[in-house]
Amino acid sequence: MNRFFLSFYLVISLLAISVAGSFLSCNKDKVQRIDFYVDLNDPDNYDLANIGHYKVFNSSVIVAKDINSTYIALSAICTYDQCLVEFQTTNEFICPCCQSHFDTTGNPLFGYATSPLPNYNIQKINNILHIYSN
Repeated sequence: MNRFFLSFYLVISLLAISVAGSFLSCNKDKVQRIDFYVDLNDPDNYDLANIGHYKVFNSSVIVAKDINSTYIALSAICTYDQCLVEFQTTNEFICPCCQSHFDTTGNPLFGYATSPLPNYNIQKINNILHIYSN
């Protein structure tokens, strides 16, 4: 009789862990909803006018100006170890913690990360960047 309860407890425990893992993975894969504006005339944002420069907003979105003078907005959080990525003049985003490299669309190129960085839309109107998710 004890074996029955032990087996029952084990099955229920494994089921609970499985269900909890499903909920956690669903939340992990959700793209953060964002919608904000960046004024390029603001002295705090002057660096964004220069190719190869970047800035992290709200501790979660990195905005960079690539070598083609195009603005890019991606999640600033590495999908492998949750560190903040940095933009390099090689047109790559690199995680300083795990050394994962991502291209300008967020796809992993090299390193431990296998999931892409979520990317966001940018609309430039005069000197204002509108950064938003779908």
